[in-house]
Amino acid sequence: MEPIKVKDIVRACGGELFGESSLADKYIKDISTSSGQIGENCLFIPLVGDKYDAHDFIGDAVENGCMCFLSHVKQDKGNYILVEDTGRAYENIAEYYRGLFDVKVIAVTGSVGKTTAKEMIASVLSQKYNVLKNIGNFNNEVGVPKTLLNLTKMHEIAVIEMGMNSFGELSRLSKTARPDMCVIMNIGDAHIGRLGSREGIFKAKTEIFDYMKEGGGVFLYGDDDMLVSLNESDLNPVFFGESSYNHVSVKQIKRMDIEGSEIVVNANGEEMDIKIDVPGRHMLQPVLCAAAIAQSMGLSKEQIAAGVLNYEPSKMRNEIIKTDYITIINDCYNSCEDSIMAGLDILELAEERKVAILGDIREVGEHGQRVHYNVGQKAAQKKVDLFICCGELSRHTYQGLLDSGRMQVYYFEDKPAMHRELNGIIEQDDTVYVKASRGCAFEETVEELKKL
Repeated sequence: MEPIKVKDIVRACGGELFGESSLADKYIKDISTSSGQIGENCLFIPLVGDKYDAHDFIGDAVENGCMCFLSHVKQDKGNYILVEDTGRAYENIAEYYRGLFDVKVIAVTGSVGKTTAKEMIASVLSQKYNVLKNIGNFNNEVGVPKTLLNLTKMHEIAVIEMGMNSFGELSRLSKTARPDMCVIMNIGDAHIGRLGSREGIFKAKTEIFDYMKEGGGVFLYGDDDMLVSLNESDLNPVFFGESSYNHVSVKQIKRMDIEGSEIVVNANGEEMDIKIDVPGRHMLQPVLCAAAIAQSMGLSKEQIAAGVLNYEPSKMRNEIIKTDYITIINDCYNSCEDSIMAGLDILELAEERKVAILGDIREVGEHGQRVHYNVGQKAAQKKVDLFICCGELSRHTYQGLLDSGRMQVYYFEDKPAMHRELNGIIEQDDTVYVKASRGCAFEETVEELKKL
């Protein structure tokens, strides 16, 4: 980050400064939310969660050399800024800092695929601009401020992924980032347990527009039945999707296999030949999104094609792993109904026997039985040879498969039970797709498969 004066931070977060008389005019060069990661001239921000309060580590931060810290309670020593809420103060500081830069912020959200879209947009725009992006999925009320505080004078574009699991969260992130452009990839069932319905998810996702700059660009997935309803709004959106009625669409699929795809894109009447080195039909959506944004920002079709080709998938997101025995598709980062179907579409592209290992989907609340049963019913329609379901909720996926007439299906209550049987189920040259929510830690299953 670029240095900023303590007094400007105090003003940004509406706090009250306590400590050395000269502190206000000193420069902060680093901001950390971890007491163990204190840099030179660092401000420590102790965040508070449901199960933790980092105020307990203020002493460690001071001992490690922080210049100043935030606190929501008065302290008896040290240099600190008293605020009502350290989390909100963190967001306000990031909002102030973002305003110091002449940089275009592109905010990206969606139920499925927002990390892939963020990475693809950044890869393409990097062909012309100096781009900042979230590291990994730092997309929440901690990660977004952290990303914005990494802005420097060198950056021209910031591609900011924004996630949410409750109403109001995207509105706050939008206020922090003040986006020039907003992207919504889709409205799916992720977090339906907290938001109640797709209509609730739609309402929560469209909060991303709350603090978008006037006249900002809006890019929406036009094949989504809810997003297309914004066609008549004052947002004047650009739609992308496979269907020809979108502003940016797929004109032709020349090739699609386990190695990737070659397509022809129609972008507002301009045709582009694009090669994608990552498998799966689901990759078309982020490519079309990136092409739409890049075209609006003056990139040539050659630059767009080069940016797509340079894209590198994130770890555990349809990561292809080849061993001497089998091929593994590691898609263990997270899970929801839509992403499972997209992953099974990739598995269908394999030439040898196709095996899907499916674990639980988290954060579906009271809808868990229905969602998992639906997954089983839909998965049964895919050209997959064998299914392995593992986990308490996945029992319903197993039942959905059986009720659809699938017989090549196994069920295990937990990973240890499944791991003991993998050697007798998986055969040489199989392609094995592994999918579950992050909390299920199915990367452990991937490691077991590597040993076969």
